[in-house]
Order: sequence, then structure tokens, then C-alpha cells
Amino acid sequence: MNKNIKILFLVFLLIISFLFVSSRIKNKKNKEIEEDIKLHYSSTVVVNNATPLYIYDDNEYIKIGLINKDEIIHLEEKNITIEDKYFKIKEFDNSYYIKYQDVSPTKNTSKNDKRYQKYIPFNENIITKNNTKFYNQDDKLIYSLNKQLSLPIIIKYENSYGVIYNDKLLKVKKEDVKEVTKSSNTDIIATDEIAVLNYHFFYDETKESERKDCNQIICHSKSLFSSHLKYIKDNKIFTPTMEEYELWYDKKINLPKSVLITIDDGWRMQQGIDLLEEYKINGTVFLITSWFKDEIKFLHDYNYVEFHSHGDNLHSQGKCPGGQGGAIKCLDKSKLLDDLALSRKKLEGSHYFCYPFYEYNNYSINALKEAGFTMSFAGGFRRSKSSDNRYAIPRYVVYNSTSAADIGKYIG
Repeated sequence: MNKNIKILFLVFLLIISFLFVSSRIKNKKNKEIEEDIKLHYSSTVVVNNATPLYIYDDNEYIKIGLINKDEIIHLEEKNITIEDKYFKIKEFDNSYYIKYQDVSPTKNTSKNDKRYQKYIPFNENIITKNNTKFYNQDDKLIYSLNKQLSLPIIIKYENSYGVIYNDKLLKVKKEDVKEVTKSSNTDIIATDEIAVLNYHFFYDETKESERKDCNQIICHSKSLFSSHLKYIKDNKIFTPTMEEYELWYDKKINLPKSVLITIDDGWRMQQGIDLLEEYKINGTVFLITSWFKDEIKFLHDYNYVEFHSHGDNLHSQGKCPGGQGGAIKCLDKSKLLDDLALSRKKLEGSHYFCYPFYEYNNYSINALKEAGFTMSFAGGFRRSKSSDNRYAIPRYVVYNSTSAADIGKYIG
């Protein structure tokens, strides 16, 4: 009997030892898993590979869609424990989760341009098919959700619709849309006219040498240009990029009261560029590209200024009959196309043009089309409309006598 008791006691000790060791091993493993989970967690993470999105329903995580590699997302902040094998995503219109192994902490933040907040939505919605796919502006798939959505149309692209989802302007391809329906997204009236302002040269009026050197009526003092930009800023007038202007012209986007700012030639442009950057107002410089070597190194140096074509070497007078004789009106076709191609190459494929001396004819328009330009600007002294010839967009020439009040009249 005593022998049996001893055996039972030994078995009991073995069981207790086993349970203790197992518990220690389990606790150690859980601790390692918890530490691993914490290593993957941050308020901002990047997706490692294309991976599922989940919803939590009936005590289990169910796949609802997909989020693509390299997408930056924000997570709900919390104290991480062993239970948090799925992280709750802060964004989106619902509660979505992602597995902890599928993300890594990052200090980068997603560059989310909020310009779309100024666009006026169409009073139309898209109804997606049961699997809604979202693409970025480079047509890369970002999200895929296994559900149907109704979304206001922000932009009508050729083969897709621009919509706002997850606080981003994204694309949904037309092939993934079930139908388009009428809706009441806004009662704001979009503008149907946009003034295009044409500046030339800038100088610092506090420097006598610059005052003497820049004495034409199209030379603008820094203080004058600053007063124009202040008027635009103070009155919250939208300044579109060239792409946005073309989308508006093509009736693919609705804009509020707007003004497009252009600067011709490239001589004495820097002080004007600096003021545009200072006021955070968009503008375009139409460059005479023969003034620069094959590579124009400053093309991407600015946040608010873009550069487009004024021809490579077309800014010479007396080359063709009539007016100031701009060469674009009669230059040999092959030479003209070579000039335009070289200008586009130096500008990395720019497809916006403005005419030297505001002069053009059907010959020059046809050459621009053949060279790959989609829009060109002239003079005209009136606001532009979508009914204008896209190869003869009118502009207001700004003089050194043009006041901020005049700018207000041009804008309307």
C-alpha cells in the first residue's frame, strides 16, 4: 500500500512538473509572439505584400478584400497584447483589420494631396459591381473590397471615375461600374469661365539697376505681382494646375471660381516663381527651351510651378508674313516639327504650348496637333470657356499698370 502511494506521489510530481514546464514553455512562446506583434505595430505602418483585409464578425475574422503592397495605413492606437494578432485600421468607412505579420512600422507618411477637396462633385454617383476596386492616379490597384458601393463622381476620366474613398482621390474603372445614378451631392454652382493671366518679366523695384533693365510695359515689379497674388489668396480663388485646367475645359471636373496664372519666355522669371511659391499659388512658365541646354535641371524644383513649351527656337520676329512674323505660322513643316519635338523632349513630354507673340494660324494648329500638344494659349483679353478652340485659349496680358482691382475684374 505504501508502495502504491509512493508510485502515485511520483506520478503526481511528474504531472505537476510537466504542467509547470509546459506552462513555462507556453508563457515563453506567448511572450515571444507578443513581442513579435509589438515589433510589427506602430501608429503608421506599411503593407509588406498584397494582403487580405478582414472584418470581425460572429467572433471570427473574415476576408472582405485586399490592400496592395507598399500602401501606408494608420492603425488604431492601443496597448498591444497577445490577443492583438489583427490590427484595426484607423481609416476607411468601416471597421477593417489586417494581420500583424503583413505590416511593418514606418516613419513615412502617405502623400495625400487634398486639392480634391476644392473640386465640386457632380450630382451623379457611381454604383460599383459587387467587387469594388480602387486604383491610384498611376492606375496601380490600391484596394479591393468585396462589396458594392455608391460614390459621388469627382472626376470623369476617359476610362474611369475619380472618387473619394478613405480620404483619398482614387479611380474606379468604368468596367467595374454597374450604373451611374443621379444624386444631390452639392448645390454649389461650378464656374463656367476661367480667366487666364499672362505675365512676362519680374524685377525688384528697390534695385535701380533692375528698374532700368526691366522697363517694358510687361515688366512687373515684385510688389505689383505680390498685390495680385494677395488678392487671389485673400479671396480664396482656386488656381488650377494645367492638368486640372484641361480637365475643366473637357468638362471632366467641376471647379469653383478660378484663375490660371501663366508666365511667358523664361527671362527674369525667378522672382515671379519665388512669389508663387511663397503664396502657395499654382502657376505655369512657358519656356523658350533653346535658352537652356538639353537638360533643364529645375523642372521639378518647385511645389507650385510647372514648366511648359514656348517652342525651342521659334521666338524670332519677321520669319513669316503678317504681324510680328512668328515662325510657327510658316516655318518648313519638318523644321517646325523638329523644333516642337526638341522642346517637348527638354520639358520631359510637356503637351501644353503658348504661341510666340500670340500669333497662330491653321497651319500652326495642325503642327501642334501632329507634335503631340493637346492645348495651346494665345491672347484675346477675355475669360476662357469650354467652347473655345482648345488650340487658341484666350489670355489677359498683364501690364505694369494692371492693378489688383483689374485682376478681380478679369476673374469676374
